Amino acid sequence: MMNITLVEDEPMVAKRLARFIDQCTDDKTTIHRFSNLDDAEEHLSNRDTDLLFLDLNLHGKDGFSLIHQQLAAPYHTVVVSANTDRALEAFELGVLDFIGKPFTQERISKAMERFSLHQFKGQCQRLSYRKNNVLCFLQVDDIQFIQAAGHYSEITTKDNQTILHDKHLDRLMQILPQGFMRVHRSYALPLNEVKHIEQHSGAKYIAHLHSGASVPVGRTKFNTLVDALGQ
Repeated sequence: MMNITLVEDEPMVAKRLARFIDQCTDDKTTIHRFSNLDDAEEHLSNRDTDLLFLDLNLHGKDGFSLIHQQLAAPYHTVVVSANTDRALEAFELGVLDFIGKPFTQERISKAMERFSLHQFKGQCQRLSYRKNNVLCFLQVDDIQFIQAAGHYSEITTKDNQTILHDKHLDRLMQILPQGFMRVHRSYALPLNEVKHIEQHSGAKYIAHLHSGASVPVGRTKFNTLVDALGQ
């Protein structure tokens, strides 16, 4: 079952968007609609959500205030807005997609496909996360490697701090830029952090990083990683 939250203050637009989303999903999908940021924020804080569709102009309030808070959450965000000049800003913050108004069924379907197939590579430049109930930001360039931790991800920074992020590794990989690669079922890293790859007995591979840290490389990922590094 998938839970989708839709935040749009124009009733006809919200109805049309919900109809287009519904045509891309099955009867197990629930769409929760809100017309203001306060009600949406309360819902998102207390209910499970898989995907958020968000307008940026809600009764004169800026939807980016919700983006800053919610990108630390485990679900993805798709912005639907006429303010297309803010698309780059949104992508750099880690949204999954930005859809300009007026939108079509085809464009909504494309966004849903990006969400379901896990094949889209984003342009995120910084990640938000919560530490002691305080919203913090991490520059993507400061990431050394990422390890899956159940439903969460553990991000190790270049200064060897460990940050717990609420997004699963699969979802983080959707918004991180092209230079990041999943090298193992449980590990991902920026390619420019790899110093060399070492092969051990039993077809085991280890990526040694410039920092001195080591990350396992899956057998099915080895050749792809070597090609990407040009080694």
